Amino acid sequence: MSGLLEIEGLRIGFPHGQAEPVVVLDGIDLSIRQGEILGLVGESGSGKSMTALAAMGLLPPGARVLAGAIRLDGRDLLAQSERQWREVRGGTLGMVFQDPMTGLNPVRSVGGLLSESIRRHQSVGKAGALEIAEAALRSVGIPAARERLAAFPHQLSGGLRQRVMIALALVNRPRVIIADEPTTALDATIQAQILDLLRDRLHESGGLMITHDLGVAAEICDRIAVIYHGRIVEEGPTRAVLADPRHPYTAGLLAAVPRFDSRGRRLVPIPGQPPAPTATRLACSFRPRCAFATDSCAAIPALAPGGAGRRVACHHALGREAAG
Repeated sequence: MSGLLEIEGLRIGFPHGQAEPVVVLDGIDLSIRQGEILGLVGESGSGKSMTALAAMGLLPPGARVLAGAIRLDGRDLLAQSERQWREVRGGTLGMVFQDPMTGLNPVRSVGGLLSESIRRHQSVGKAGALEIAEAALRSVGIPAARERLAAFPHQLSGGLRQRVMIALALVNRPRVIIADEPTTALDATIQAQILDLLRDRLHESGGLMITHDLGVAAEICDRIAVIYHGRIVEEGPTRAVLADPRHPYTAGLLAAVPRFDSRGRRLVPIPGQPPAPTATRLACSFRPRCAFATDSCAAIPALAPGGAGRRVACHHALGREAAG
């Protein structure tokens, strides 16, 4: 595995009394190449956002890295001090958070937020930082950009706040941009505009698009990684994965997506519920919900080559006929 951003064998856990830590990410392997957008998809609670927070050095209190590595341009991010992390965040790594109302400081103006980041990572004065901030707002389609510099997050609409968040993530031209559910709670028109903007900007560097929406992933991602119960179960080129899913979970997600050409056809939900974080990891986690499960699924499947430039973690990887 070789790329601009590499996550290798990442295991993250939380303390659980006197017992072993509760593992929420179990051996995540991902790689993002220059100019590529990788989509990370899966149900809520599967580990998408935890992966992003680990890559940004922003794990919640109590979370511990149990094993693995995160490298950016070969630099070991897990070995960094907090001071070094402050130089990386916003400079080399940018992130668009899911909720701009929690990702933006409510007591700082838009101009203040952008200027602080610009002056930390670029050698400019206060006036120069404000000029760059204004240009950044214009670049993400915010009207009356100069006036918006004095606004506070609560004075902006949801779409404008998300654009400010994107401007903040992009203003220092980071090497990699992580977007965590960047279109949540936006109406369809604004969502389409935001996705168009992100597609262009993420392709300029490298990008990780985290989403539960397979339509979003299909629209802007070059490759897709499907995550379930803290493990990658399928990864490969977007068209190949969506046209010919090899893991039963991927096939189930696709079967549950409404389509314009499926009028009169009922959606097929995936039966059962995702396992709890405390569930024992001694077998395939998808086994209780899988129609193809056999006794061999009592062993955890490895993420192995599955044809068409992809990797699949399944003892019964599906072919086109079975997946359809």
